[in-house]
Amino acid sequence: MHLQDRWKRIIDELSSDRVTSVDELTERMGVSPATIRRDLNELHELGHLLRVRGGAMRAEGKLYTARAGEERRNEGLQSQPAFSDSVITNAAAKRAIAREALNFVTPGLSMIIDGGTTTWMMASMMADDAYHVLTTSVPILQCLLDRSRVKVTLPGGELFREQRIILNPYEDGILQHFAAARMFIGCQALTRNGLMQTDTLLVQSERRLMERANQVIVLADSSKFDAPASLSVCPLSQIDVVITDDKVSAEALQWLRAHDIEVRIVHAEESAAAA
Repeated sequence: MHLQDRWKRIIDELSSDRVTSVDELTERMGVSPATIRRDLNELHELGHLLRVRGGAMRAEGKLYTARAGEERRNEGLQSQPAFSDSVITNAAAKRAIAREALNFVTPGLSMIIDGGTTTWMMASMMADDAYHVLTTSVPILQCLLDRSRVKVTLPGGELFREQRIILNPYEDGILQHFAAARMFIGCQALTRNGLMQTDTLLVQSERRLMERANQVIVLADSSKFDAPASLSVCPLSQIDVVITDDKVSAEALQWLRAHDIEVRIVHAEESAAAA
């Protein structure tokens, strides 16, 4: 059982009126107490449960919501799902896509890993090797902290808590001095019009990131094709590779390949079995 499937099971086992202990979850999941404690801590940080002494309880509603009347601009981006909601959506497909993306990662590579749940899964699988990673994502930073050989660069800017990313609306900063061989990026939607998002600040940030990379690799599960989004980050002509799952439509594959995009298709079931 891989990480996201275990998280789903843990959440299903919890109750809002009693504490489910670490020992109970250890027995039901078939993993070590240390693994369960780590899972509970991470799920608490993502807002999916309430961590208490000795175990956890089901969270009623969102744990991380702004108090009434507070300014929400730096809480989240326009029409973008929260990281905590997105991380367990289509998890098996995302994990398979992330695993395939590692085939584009080689020792010594300088890369940009944009914020998102599929790119986070990719970073969580990366070996401790001599890479240089620039990322806007707080969760990606967290999972690379213990990889001492990976050099990590963060651009300055404002924290958007719900998406757990840092964006800078200004032109200055370290990004102007960073050159990447590859950029790994997710999206809100992928259409005939290109890679799409729903927030103007995010579009602006991702365009600047793309300018610093020689190759753009899009990680998009099949639900992202022709999904609703109105703002174009880039046309299809600026995308080099798309990694998606086997539920992608034949029509979508046709218009991707018509733009000379390399398409890699993964099988989520195989990834889950191998995990």
